[in-house]
Formats: sequence, C-alpha cells, structure tokens
Amino acid sequence: MFFVNVFALSYFQVTMGSPAGEVERSNDETQHQVKVSDFYMSKYELTVGEFRKFVEAKRYSADLRSLSGAENHPVAYVSWNDAVAYCEWLSSNSGKKYRLPTEAEWEYACRAETTTPFNTGSNLTTDQANYDGNYPYGGNAKGVFRQTTVPVDSFAANALGLYNMHGNVWEWCSDWYKGTYYAECKARGAVSNPDNQEPGSGRVLRGGSWLGNAEDCRSADRNWDAPVNRDLNVGFRLVFVP
Repeated sequence: MFFVNVFALSYFQVTMGSPAGEVERSNDETQHQVKVSDFYMSKYELTVGEFRKFVEAKRYSADLRSLSGAENHPVAYVSWNDAVAYCEWLSSNSGKKYRLPTEAEWEYACRAETTTPFNTGSNLTTDQANYDGNYPYGGNAKGVFRQTTVPVDSFAANALGLYNMHGNVWEWCSDWYKGTYYAECKARGAVSNPDNQEPGSGRVLRGGSWLGNAEDCRSADRNWDAPVNRDLNVGFRLVFVP
C-alpha cells in the first residue's frame, strides 16, 4: 500500500464543485472555496488481496463476492461500514491512523489542481479510465465497455500520482451526503476541512465506476448510498494521518 503526500503546506485553499457551464453537471455541485489540511492518500483503490487479509485475520462477516475478484483488482461489494471496519483494523494492527477521505480531500486529490471536468481535461476516454464507453462525455466518441474492474494500477496516474480516481469503482468518503451542502459551505465562506457529519440517508460516493457513464466520472460528480449497502461497483481507498 503506497501513499502520496497530497499537500506540501499545512493547508491549501481549493475550489470544489463545478462551474455553471459544465456539461451534465448537477445542482448539488455549487462551486465554492474550502481549506484542506495536509494529508496522505493511497495511490490505489484497496485491492481484493488487501481486503482478504482483513477478512481472514478478523474473521469478518463480509460479502463473499468481495473476495472473488483477482487479487490486484479493487475490492467491491463492500459497504461503508465494511470500509470503516477495515480502517479501524488496519489502524489497530499498525499503530498508525487510517481512515476514509473526506469529500473535500477526495475531490482535491482527484482534480490534482485541474479545473476541467476530468483531471485528463475536457474529456475522458476509455484509454484513460474504466467506465462504460457506450456513454461518453459530451457527445465525444464511444469507447470500450470492459464489463468488469481492471487492476488498480491501470492507466496513467494523475498529476499527484494517484491511479483510477476516475472510474473502476465508486469510492466511499467519510461524509454523509447532503444535496445542499456545497451551497451551505459557499454561504459560510472558505470552510476549513469540511466533513458533513449531519446524519442523512447515505454516505458520499465519488469517482464513477466500470458500470457507469463518463458523466459519473467527473471530478465534481457526487453520489451516495446507504452505509449498509454492498454493490458490485463500489469500493474505497484510504487516507493516512501522520
């Protein structure tokens, strides 16, 4: 497991959300400024092999389908609760602190200081990410539909050295989802380390997946699911707290 130090300073002021003119944006993506402290994020989505070690050591009651993929593919069929349990187990075993990223950390890490819909620019092809190429972005050319995940080190890393921030599997974040949260943050000014913990109906998911379209892979796209749910295209990656 390899981690990238996303910031070199104590905190950065960054832009979250999408501009009003971005194609296929949603109304929960109000563009606003936030301040995010220094953090380390895993270069890769958590793999089947890494999750297997946890399940076997802890005798954890996981969905057996989460262990059925190739060892170097991202784990799927994991709930938000499963992801948090993994973080707690790894933290306890290592004596170090691991957790899920906040939505703000995730979006900054995905963007890698870009302001375009994707960290690859104004378009995302299936040579750059794993999604359903039958549904490209903004009328661009169709690509391939692989119909499954790919190894976590597939495609080129973004400018921060992070792999598959677009596509492959949706990734859990620590926040509860709230559709008006970005607008509320904008009204408050540059919020420091936002992490919505006001209970809601679901936890945040980011990044899109192999099963979805290019629109879902946009850096600003927001999704959610109930924290108990396990789906074939949902996984996670870790943040390390030094």
